[in-house]
Amino acid sequence: MTAYTAGFESTGKTPAHPAYGITRSGVRAREGRTVAVDPTEIPLGTWLYVEDLGIFRAEDTGGRIKGHCLDVYMEDLPQAIAFGVQYLEVYVLTELQA
Repeated sequence: MTAYTAGFESTGKTPAHPAYGITRSGVRAREGRTVAVDPTEIPLGTWLYVEDLGIFRAEDTGGRIKGHCLDVYMEDLPQAIAFGVQYLEVYVLTELQA
């Protein structure tokens, strides 16, 4: 698991871009809720419990997110960089499916 922001370094978009901060599922990315997934492995909209972090929703995708990797959304770039690469248990919460 890694972390990303809405910024250019993660998404290639600047605040002037009309889709800045908007996820693949069409909602605004939100810290503490949004994770990017490989939708061939985890469908968008899936609720997940991430060890030590809490409950998140698969709302975004990323070009480098392949297989069972996740990218957790963070507002702050230094915080996202400091997050680094972490190996955490992830559980699908089927009772929260929309």
